[in-house]
Amino acid sequence: MKDFHFLSKLYITIVTSKFVLRNFRFSMCVHPTTKAKFLKENSYSTERQNIIENICEEGWKILENKKGKRFIKTHLPFSVLPPNLLTSGCKVIYVARNPKDVMVSYYYLNRLFRTQGYYGDFPTFANYFIKDMVHWTPFWAHLQEGWDLRRSDNLLFLFYDQMNKIDLQKTIQKVAYFLGKDINNDQLTKIVNHLKIENFRNNKSLNGVDLLELGILNSGEEGFVRKGKTGSSMDISNSEVNEKIDKWIEKNLQITNLSFE
Repeated sequence: MKDFHFLSKLYITIVTSKFVLRNFRFSMCVHPTTKAKFLKENSYSTERQNIIENICEEGWKILENKKGKRFIKTHLPFSVLPPNLLTSGCKVIYVARNPKDVMVSYYYLNRLFRTQGYYGDFPTFANYFIKDMVHWTPFWAHLQEGWDLRRSDNLLFLFYDQMNKIDLQKTIQKVAYFLGKDINNDQLTKIVNHLKIENFRNNKSLNGVDLLELGILNSGEEGFVRKGKTGSSMDISNSEVNEKIDKWIEKNLQITNLSFE
């Protein structure tokens, strides 16, 4: 197992042993100093402070008491998820994305969220990403763990690039079948419309406007929902950095049998 630097050994022990599956997700801001800062900035509103308390609650504590069917999102790699994940009856959808697109998107997210504390430029961030020095890295170990399990009956492995560029409707139908759900043409049309990137940007449940009002997001940065496209090389103006990333991708693809569009 490759070390994932953002996780403490204590947290992994708690989650993988005590928290028998039922899945979980990290809280947004686990550091007490960060939480205290947000609470102080919103001290004029008990309602806002309660929201921050909920956001900062560790996910496994919340989900341990949840009953019934749940839809849960996590960025965590398989190696630190409960070992019975794919044998407990859970259905898992793993979405892989082109590493360059991930890097660019994650750069903007790190600048957006105050919890991340990053204010540098993209070349510096790209170097951190390649050296596995940002949260959720190492990228290739994370990806390989999902890819190795792709033939499991309870795992659906999807490529973001394919669903985004080729056939979203077909992907929706594939997901519905995997989850054992029937979907009619009217429902399919509504889901396709819901998933359009411009509708995502205008959806207050998704675009992070509430987090901006709480002061968790930095104003003046790119929004939480950006372009939703593939092919981020056109967004990288520094040709030297772009070439370095390409070589890093090429090197790592040589040791795996997966490929990206």
